[in-house]
Amino acid sequence: EGIPENTFASIITGIEVTNVKIIGEGVIDEQAHLSDWWENHKVMRGGAYRPKGVFLSHCQHIGMQGVTVMNTPSWNLHPYFSSFVQFIDLKIISPKDSPNTDGCNPESCDHVQVIGVDFSVGVDCIAIKSGKYEMGMTYRKPTSDMVIRNCHMAFGHGGVVLGSEMSGGIKNLSVTQCFFEKTDRGLRIKTRRGRGESAVIDGITFENIYMKDVLTPLVMNMYYYCDPDGKTEYVWSKEKHPVNEKTPYLGSFTFKNMLCENVHVAAGFFYGLPEQPIKSIELDQIKFTYSNQAIKDIPAMMSYLEPMSKQGLQFRYVDHVKLRGVKIEGQEGAPVLVEHVLSYENE
Repeated sequence: EGIPENTFASIITGIEVTNVKIIGEGVIDEQAHLSDWWENHKVMRGGAYRPKGVFLSHCQHIGMQGVTVMNTPSWNLHPYFSSFVQFIDLKIISPKDSPNTDGCNPESCDHVQVIGVDFSVGVDCIAIKSGKYEMGMTYRKPTSDMVIRNCHMAFGHGGVVLGSEMSGGIKNLSVTQCFFEKTDRGLRIKTRRGRGESAVIDGITFENIYMKDVLTPLVMNMYYYCDPDGKTEYVWSKEKHPVNEKTPYLGSFTFKNMLCENVHVAAGFFYGLPEQPIKSIELDQIKFTYSNQAIKDIPAMMSYLEPMSKQGLQFRYVDHVKLRGVKIEGQEGAPVLVEHVLSYENE
């Protein structure tokens, strides 16, 4: 999870491999449920962590198409420092309660395509990463030039997630024509103080997306409470800290042409740092409706949030917010809450 550690080999492991295609309708069943891989899952065994489903390290021009990957001990697809990787028409399946079974986690990769993939997993369906502080700040290799299209995301903690281990940055990402179903959060950006000055996320577009029964469709959280120090005052404090080599940066984000039905917790929750606000958020032609049986929960994984339900859009510490053609129907309270925002437009 962002730090180089010993791990058991995956069933399919590629190291410095070029020009390989894995095509067919076969099933890679890791059978973690028939062993003890999901018990005490954060503990090393035999000096190594759990294997991934498919692991690609420093590979180029790799393609997978038609295959099912299921019941993995850990992450399903993990390309690492790899380029020109295609995952097309796959099925990625792990039980909703299985730990750390993320669907696809590209880490410091470029030119990645995830197209027509059906995800149903235990944690995040797609989690885009680029290392924790030491690795990210050393190599400063972002995950970049990535396309996610025509995918179905079901039951995970998040549909498409950026971070939180993203100290090398993430740039030039397009997510389009996807269906998110019953995930806890939809489009989710998570970072925190300590990720580093190279933890820059910018040039991100999400458009043409349908969400149904997603608890909180849009989340940007700069107080993510992971890691051993994740619940310390340094992470959760809303006081203005100095901007230094450990301060992350969230740039410009566009959310366009979306229908989000049966929202439970909040339509959107955006919370920047006082010393480093989110620079720009634009929501264009988006409609939110709410579930008749809405449950209460926290919209983002950060300390000292109270559970809520049927809330609208909340923006805190964002420089520029622009809403165009945004409809919120059935919320409780104000449809839009704005605090510590320099400029706000609602057309």
